[in-house]
Amino acid sequence: MQDAQFPQEWTAEHLESPFAETVLEQSTPTPSAVEQLSETVSPFAEAFADLQAQFEEHGDFEDILGELHDETFNEALAYLADETERDICERFAGETGQFQSERERYGEARLAEVRYEAEHYLDTLAEALANQDLGSLGEDRLSEVLDRFDPALSETTPAGEEFIGALVRKAKKVVKTVVNTAKKIGSLASPLLAPVLAKLRGLVQPLLRRVLSFAIGRLPAQLQSAARQLASRMKLEAELEEPEATTSPANLIDVEALAEGFDAALAEAVFAPAAEDNEYGEIDEADHGNSLAALAEARGMLIDNLREAGEKDNLAPAIEQFVPALLGALRLGIRLVGRPKVVGFLAGYLSKLIGRWVEPRASGALSSAIADAGLKLMTLEAEDRSAQEAADREAAPVALATVVEDTIRRLAEHEEFVFDNEDLMQLAAAESFSQAIATHFPPRFVRADLQRAPTLDGTFLARRPRNLRAYRKFSRVPEVDVTSQLADEVPTFGGATLGSTLRAAGATLPMRARMHIYQAAPGTTLASIGRLDRTLGSIRGALSPASFHPLTPQAAGLLLREPKLGTSVSKAFLRTPNRIGAGQRFYVLQPADGMSALPVAGNPGTLQRLAPSRAWLAFNGRKGTALVGIYFSESEAQQTVSAIRKGNKTAALLRAIVDACGTIGLSLPSRLAEQERVEVHEEFAGKMARLIPPDLKHLFRRRLASWVLPAISNWTKANGETFARAAGHPDPGVTIRIRIEAPLFAQIPQAIKSGGLAVLLRGARATPSISISVTPGRRRNDSLSN
Repeated sequence: MQDAQFPQEWTAEHLESPFAETVLEQSTPTPSAVEQLSETVSPFAEAFADLQAQFEEHGDFEDILGELHDETFNEALAYLADETERDICERFAGETGQFQSERERYGEARLAEVRYEAEHYLDTLAEALANQDLGSLGEDRLSEVLDRFDPALSETTPAGEEFIGALVRKAKKVVKTVVNTAKKIGSLASPLLAPVLAKLRGLVQPLLRRVLSFAIGRLPAQLQSAARQLASRMKLEAELEEPEATTSPANLIDVEALAEGFDAALAEAVFAPAAEDNEYGEIDEADHGNSLAALAEARGMLIDNLREAGEKDNLAPAIEQFVPALLGALRLGIRLVGRPKVVGFLAGYLSKLIGRWVEPRASGALSSAIADAGLKLMTLEAEDRSAQEAADREAAPVALATVVEDTIRRLAEHEEFVFDNEDLMQLAAAESFSQAIATHFPPRFVRADLQRAPTLDGTFLARRPRNLRAYRKFSRVPEVDVTSQLADEVPTFGGATLGSTLRAAGATLPMRARMHIYQAAPGTTLASIGRLDRTLGSIRGALSPASFHPLTPQAAGLLLREPKLGTSVSKAFLRTPNRIGAGQRFYVLQPADGMSALPVAGNPGTLQRLAPSRAWLAFNGRKGTALVGIYFSESEAQQTVSAIRKGNKTAALLRAIVDACGTIGLSLPSRLAEQERVEVHEEFAGKMARLIPPDLKHLFRRRLASWVLPAISNWTKANGETFARAAGHPDPGVTIRIRIEAPLFAQIPQAIKSGGLAVLLRGARATPSISISVTPGRRRNDSLSN
C-alpha cells in the first residue's frame, strides 16, 4: 500500500490537546522528511494452503494434536525458561542486552544437563521398546512397561527436573498413541514407533535452543514445519488475526508458542512417521534477531536524548531512530514498516508535542509530579541513594520516552487503511497520543475527560526502562474489599474466575487486599514482573504468573469502580498468563493480613495444587463426538467431598458439576439470561466448534445442556464415593470428562455449509450416547479419538 500524501505544512489546531489547559498550551507539529524505506516482507507470512488441504483430507492431525497437548508440559517449559533467564540475569548482574554472546554461552551450559538427560532417556526408551510386541499389551500393562524407564535425576536444576518429567509424560503419550493407531490399522507398533521416537529426540535440542533465545530476549527462528504452519492457522495465529485482535503480543515468540510448535511437530511425526524430517529441527542462525536487546538499547538512547535536549532542539531525529527498534519488537509493527512518510509525520508530530516538556522549568515540574506520584515505588526499587537520585533525574525523560513508545505502539495497532488516508491518520495519531498521555502522565497534567481513574489519582510509571523485560506499574496501590459474590463475577485467565482462583490458593473470602496494578511493555512477562518488582512489601520470593489476573474493564469496574483503567484484548491473551499482549494490564491481590493467596514461583508440580477450577468444551464433527471437561481444584474438590461425607451425596456433587458446566454455557434454562458473559472466556475447542457462527453457539450449548445435565444427574446418584476416592489421591484436584456421541454432531459440518444449522439444532431429537469418567489430578486433554 502507498502512504497517505501528507502536505508539506500540516497543523493540528482542529484537534484537542490531551493536556489540562492550565498546564500547557496546544503545540503545533511540524513535518519531518525521512529517506524512503524499502518495503519489508512480513516474517509471519506463510503460504500453506496446499498443506492445510492435505491434512484436512486425512482429518486425523488435529485429533493427534489434542491427544499430545498437556498443560503441565507448557508450565514446565515456562518454568525452565524463567529459571534460565533468572540465572543468566543474576550471573551478569542485570537484564540489559550487554554481553549477549557471554549470556548465551552461559545459558547453553545451564541447559546442557537437561538436554543430556532428556536425550539419554529417549535413547533408552527407544532401544528397550524396539523388539517388544506392544500391541499385545493392555493399557495398564503398557503403562507398567513404560514406567520402568523413568529416569532417576540427581544433578539437574528444579526446573530441569520438572521439564524432563513433563517430557517423559509426553513420550508415554506418543508411545500409547502410536500403539493404538497400529492396532486400528492392523500393523505392528515397533516399525511405526522407532521413527517417531527418533524425531522426538531430534526435537529436544531445537526446543531448548528456542528456550534459551527467549530467555536472553532474542527472537527465535520462526517455526517452519508443515505441522506448525497448520497449527498456527488452526489456533494461535488465526485467533490473533481476528478482527478484534488489535494488540501485539508482548513477546513475538512466547513459551506457549514454543510448546505449541513442539506439539505440532511431534504430532506431524506421529501422523506421518515415514515423512522426511520436519523443519522444526532446522535453525538458521541468521534468522535470529536481538529484538528485545535492540529495543532496550534504543529506548535507553531515546531517554538520554530527551534528558540532554535543549528547549529548541528538534527531537524528531531521535524519535525516528527509535522507531525501527520498537517496530522490530511488535508483531503489528509491520504495518508501519516501509511507510517513511507516516514515520516522518509521526516523529515530527511527537517532537513538537513533547518538545516543551524538555524545557528545564516544565521538565522540573513533570519530574516533581512523577516523583510525588511514584515516590514509594522508586525508593523501594532503587539499589542505593545514587540510584535513587539517578531515577529522579530521569523521571521526566523516561515518562516522555514511554509516551512516545506507547503512542507508536497504539498507532501501529490500527488497520492499514488508516495509514492511507490523511485525515484518519491525523486523527489516529492524536488519539494514540492522548491515550498515552492519559496513561503515563500524572493526572493533574491530563484533561479531566481523558483521565483513566480519577478517583485513584495515579499514573503508570515505567519500571526498568533500559532492561529487556521493562514493564509499567500504577503508582497507587489501592485497597479493595473482595467478597465471594464479587470474586465469582470477575473472570481471570483460562476461563476461571477470581473467586475460584483465590479459593484454590487457600484464601478465605471476604478479604481485604492491596491491589498492585501493572501494564505490559514489549518484552514483559508476568514471571519477570513477579521476580523484579520489589514493591510488593511482605511477599517473600518471586511471584508466580498464577498470582496475576487480567485487568479487563469488567474487572476494573467491579473491583475499583474505574472500568477505564482496564484494557480490552483478544481472547488469545486471556487464556494463559504465559501469553500476554503489549499494553495489556494486570493486577495482583496482596491480602492485607498476610501472604496467603499469592503463589510464589516454584515447582509447577507444587503449584498444581493451587490451580483453579475450570471447565472446557471440545467438539469433533467428523467423528460425531463432543467432550465436556471439568477440573475441580484441590480446595473445591475437598469441600465437595466434605459435603458428600455429611450425607448430602447427590445434591452436593450435582450442584458442583452443574455450576461448573454453567461457566461454559451448559446451564439450567433459568440461568440462560446469564450467558452473555460466557462468550469472552469459554473454552470452546475443536475446529468445527470454531466454525459454528457466534449467533448460533447458544443453540449448540442449549442442545448439549439438554443431554448433559440429565446424564450428570443420573450419574451422581451412584458415584459420590467414586468422586471422593479420586479426591483422596495424592494428585491435587479431580477431573471429570463427559463424552457425548450423537448423530447430530456428524451433520453439523454440512449444516454449517448449507446455512441450516439453526434448524438442525432446534429439531434434534435422537438420544445420544454419553459416558462419564472421573480421574484424580488435572487431566486436560481435548482428544476425542478414543
